[in-house]
Amino acid sequence: MSLSTGKRIKRRQPPEETRRQIVAAALEFLRERSFRELNVDALMARTGHSRTLFYKHFDDVSALLLALIEETGQELVALANEWSASESKTPAEARRRLQGFVDFHTRNAAAIRAVVEASHHDDAVERAYNGMVEQFVRITARTIQARIDADDLAPIDAAETARALVRMLDGYLLDPLRTEDPERALQALWLIWTRTLFPARHPS
Repeated sequence: MSLSTGKRIKRRQPPEETRRQIVAAALEFLRERSFRELNVDALMARTGHSRTLFYKHFDDVSALLLALIEETGQELVALANEWSASESKTPAEARRRLQGFVDFHTRNAAAIRAVVEASHHDDAVERAYNGMVEQFVRITARTIQARIDADDLAPIDAAETARALVRMLDGYLLDPLRTEDPERALQALWLIWTRTLFPARHPS
């Protein structure tokens, strides 16, 4: 097969595959370099596509970040729903689910930090990021309220407790030092979460 034929095949790939490659390249870039260094030329060099093709999928880098939020947000909400399903069971099971959040942040910390940085000066990115986190807050609040209704937890402000726990988890795991020792981070988070949600028990 000639190189020119290969190029023609590459141009014919489905648009969704090209978009996926760009998003994957952005995640890879942000694991290695800072958000301030992210630009269309450097990004597209990793995909083998032209900068023109970038603009067929995204208006600008902010639009790309919105795609990153959507992709990572789906995983985060799925993890939150898993946590919710396990919360009424045992502390050991809930801890295993909390491990999923630590793993998620360890894998995606660089991209999430880039989103947070961009949110300081981009309203659309800020709204999207906060919307993702607030979904997690709402799921956690429902879980806490369910434990209160089942008399497994003394009455507390479920909504504000959920917001405090989630925002604490999010901010804590975005600290670059935390990704260097995820097991230690998990233990610290678990002591806080279990003493809030399983006050009559001890962490296992």
